[in-house]
Amino acid sequence: MSAIQTTVVLAMTADGKISAVDPKAPRDSDPVDQAHLEYQASLADLVLVGAGTIRAEGETYTIHNPELLAAREVRGQSPQPITCVVSGSLDLSLDLPFLSQDIERWIFTTRTGLKRNSDATSLQKLAELIDLGETNLDWDRAYSLMAERGIHKVIVLGGGSLTAALVKARRIDDWWLTIWPVIYGGKHAPSPVEGEGFLPKAAPHLQLVETRQVGSQLFLHYRTLN
Repeated sequence: MSAIQTTVVLAMTADGKISAVDPKAPRDSDPVDQAHLEYQASLADLVLVGAGTIRAEGETYTIHNPELLAAREVRGQSPQPITCVVSGSLDLSLDLPFLSQDIERWIFTTRTGLKRNSDATSLQKLAELIDLGETNLDWDRAYSLMAERGIHKVIVLGGGSLTAALVKARRIDDWWLTIWPVIYGGKHAPSPVEGEGFLPKAAPHLQLVETRQVGSQLFLHYRTLN
């Protein structure tokens, strides 16, 4: 763990899916869940999001609530948190709406990704490209860099591969999980933590510190114990 607090904020179905088999399939947003997400995001200096998530959604999450924007100003934060997309391969299209949003953009990538992407020079004009290793992302380097730049609070919005990498790197301090009262099913539908998985004795353990129920939705706050 580091001085930077890192919180995973995500919503999943009752059967543990963060999206349907088709991640671009439309889904009605829930105002209570959206308000919860906006509040959590408003606390962040930086939002981490995986490349697959940004490709599926097109844009990053932004704060609109005037009270939350005012609170950020009082705390000395920028109107919007920095959004950092994580893409070791740098497989990002120049026409992503994310690249024209009025926010500060970082992209964590690798030297291999920078070499292979013919659009790297153009991407560099739209976002700060940060090299974190030859072929694999070095999370120790990433957190050192964030600390040097005054980042204190990071919110992770998925997807499952990014969350798995951060769990493996022991960087997740706590979790806010929203449980939707719906079943998506599908063995190929993504889950909150993907990667290789953990055997029971090596699995991270959590402590439940807060629960909230709104209608049939549950909001669960866990602290990582190990």
